[in-house]
Amino acid sequence: MPADTALTPEQIDHFADHGYLVCETVFRPDEVATCAAAYDACLDDLRCQNRLANIRPGVRDDGTPTRVYQIRCAHLAHPRFDELIRDPRILDPVEQLIGPNLKLILCQGLHKPPRTGGEIAWHQDDYYFRVSKDNAVVSCWMAFDDATLDNGCMWVIPGAHTGLWAHESLESAGYAMTDPDESRAIPLELNAGQIMFHHGCTPHRTLPNTTSRPRRALAIHYMDATARPLGGNRAAEPPAHMPVVRGAATA
Repeated sequence: MPADTALTPEQIDHFADHGYLVCETVFRPDEVATCAAAYDACLDDLRCQNRLANIRPGVRDDGTPTRVYQIRCAHLAHPRFDELIRDPRILDPVEQLIGPNLKLILCQGLHKPPRTGGEIAWHQDDYYFRVSKDNAVVSCWMAFDDATLDNGCMWVIPGAHTGLWAHESLESAGYAMTDPDESRAIPLELNAGQIMFHHGCTPHRTLPNTTSRPRRALAIHYMDATARPLGGNRAAEPPAHMPVVRGAATA
């Protein structure tokens, strides 16, 4: 494993204790620009096909509609993202966190448009995925724009990744935690091209984009390939949607 992609023991301990890890920027500006161009091409293509899903419709206090768009299975929508889910700069740290056999659960683009980008409420990814092993899911969140407090960066609750918390179904879509301890929450601002990892049980949210620029991010969710989904929202997905990207699936 190249030294520049390997996590230090201190980083691994931080992830184990806090449920998240922010890494230094490892993607060059030209690589980020290529990814951002691929991202926009997917958005335009889906928009033209009327398949651009607004997964979190909402309304602000002043009546302004809000939206968060999803590029679902982004690795199937553009070859650049199929390369990205297999990039050693992502897979090497993931292997250190959950083991040598890695399967993709979901690769999704999450787009908050300028001024109208909406909120994604507190939730835990494992509430959706439901896999057969503990500590078997890790997500990589990559920013294609600087992710700031004003445009909807990630927030986490450190140390709250020890199990699943109660969620309620949202009228619009998805689920939200019923009693998150927001007093402990911290924002994780990222530069474009920077990545962070979080545990499948780490509570996280993103707030609205109130700026004049988009907030484009890619969430790549991995699982231990020797585990299996237990009736979660990925249990019936075809193999192309959930490829093994390193090692082998032995479950």
